[in-house]
Amino acid sequence: CVHITMIYIRVVFVAILVAFTAAFMPITFSTVSAENHQKPQPSKHINQKSLGYQGVNSRPATVESTDLSSVKLGAGGLEDAAVSLEMVAECELPTKRGPFRLRAYRYSTPSESDYMEPVVLLAGDIQGTHKGVDVPVRIHDQCLTSEVLGSRRCDCRDQLELSMEYIHTHGGAIIYMQQEGRGIGLANKVAAYALQDHGMDTVDANRHLGFEDDLRSYEAVPKILKNLGIKSIRLLTNNPYKVQCLSDLGVEIQSTTPIVATPNFHNIDYLRAKASRMSHRFPPLHLPSDNVSPGLNTTTGLVPPGLAAAAGVVQQATAPEDAAVEDSLHHHHRASTTSPSSSASDKNWCFGRHTVEAAIDAIRQGKMVVVVDDENRENEGDLIMAAELASKESLAFMIKYSSGVVCCGLEEEAVERLDLPQMVTNNQDPKSTAFTVTVDAAGPSISTGISAGDRALTLRLLAGEGTQPSDLHRPGHIFPLRARDGGVLTRRGHTEAAVDLSRLAGLAPAGVLVELTTDDGMEMARLPELQIFVKKHGLVLTSIQDLVCYRQEMMEN
Repeated sequence: CVHITMIYIRVVFVAILVAFTAAFMPITFSTVSAENHQKPQPSKHINQKSLGYQGVNSRPATVESTDLSSVKLGAGGLEDAAVSLEMVAECELPTKRGPFRLRAYRYSTPSESDYMEPVVLLAGDIQGTHKGVDVPVRIHDQCLTSEVLGSRRCDCRDQLELSMEYIHTHGGAIIYMQQEGRGIGLANKVAAYALQDHGMDTVDANRHLGFEDDLRSYEAVPKILKNLGIKSIRLLTNNPYKVQCLSDLGVEIQSTTPIVATPNFHNIDYLRAKASRMSHRFPPLHLPSDNVSPGLNTTTGLVPPGLAAAAGVVQQATAPEDAAVEDSLHHHHRASTTSPSSSASDKNWCFGRHTVEAAIDAIRQGKMVVVVDDENRENEGDLIMAAELASKESLAFMIKYSSGVVCCGLEEEAVERLDLPQMVTNNQDPKSTAFTVTVDAAGPSISTGISAGDRALTLRLLAGEGTQPSDLHRPGHIFPLRARDGGVLTRRGHTEAAVDLSRLAGLAPAGVLVELTTDDGMEMARLPELQIFVKKHGLVLTSIQDLVCYRQEMMEN
């Protein structure tokens, strides 16, 4: 009896096990099938109707059961026969140009042979301020070479940065699409670059590789705009092809605003080809002639700022130093002899004679300029202005973008007249900067001496011919520096540059100088950061090397 009972229990157990296994086998097979289906597959040959990035697809596995309650989700999928669009999530995105909201999407064709993950940068209250009508929108296509690697062969990064500044100020959206190289993909774009290295322009290079002029597609854009509640747009673009594509897809475009970036030596031919062969909207594009110094109103061929504003153009701030920087890049590209590290006897200009002339003119008007020194010296840039024209506004600006230490270069005669002894007898500064005792202006109009207004008054006193030692208190908050006789021809330092520039401007030979730092104040600003800084604030950029060459020419003539 016991034996029969044990057999019965075993039979029942086996039956239960078989039933349990049978019940769960389909789920196991289904899971494996889904995973195999979602492995990356090579993309098909590119054609004019291709969607998205042309390379190896990178669709992630879909996890349908994951709890996303902590993530802000959108309205879900938006599908039709052509495109499947899914809003995934939205987050905050702090950037150097201010805070944005970042919204991510996924879209694909029904066969999933084309797949992309567009993202949208959002600023302002689209529904409140614009009510969804005439919303500034930039449709921007990915450019890894410029936006990540810093390539100067195109204007994509400049256009993206200009668009971010505009959208942050005016509100709107930037739809960022993964369509590298006008839709031909990253590897093919590099191949096109190789052909351009041998003389082809951007259009001929793409055609030589078997591609159309522009293979981008924007089927997802109308659905993204609908998801954002945008009814009509003010499109930020230079590209008539993009306008036509969006119009054909039913996007209501109220107006277009060109995005004009300053050309450089490396992308000028590319921009000209886009203008002449692809009908992009640009003003006349040119760089300064190698042999002709541009005038003080040079804007490298772009629309003047006032006209640009009237015409509705988003344009980079331009100033004489823009041409100078590009001119120096041009010369460096042709012959690697022009650099801030060249010796004075080489008579090689770094940024050009015209940048010194522009700097002198700016100093004469009470403006600031940025002067860089040799890369084998301090390799940094100083903001410099004339001490006799110092104002509380200019000092506040200089303090804001520096470490806050404000110096004043003075001729040796002035140092002696004002009774300013050296700060220490044994000067151990590696660059032999001749610090004297610090000073503040004396008198009832001075508070503690540290404010921008107090320091501006002290600087004007230091520049005054009639100032007496008793007009100054010691110690204080301004650092007078003794400049060498002979200026930059004797010592290639910012102290001497500040004095020389003030004298050349016809003002008292006393110059204010502060050392520029990076935005976070953690490091000294080097040339790449300085180029961005001068463009942002419309300042002149020159170098001590150029000032040396300028003074040598004056002596020879």
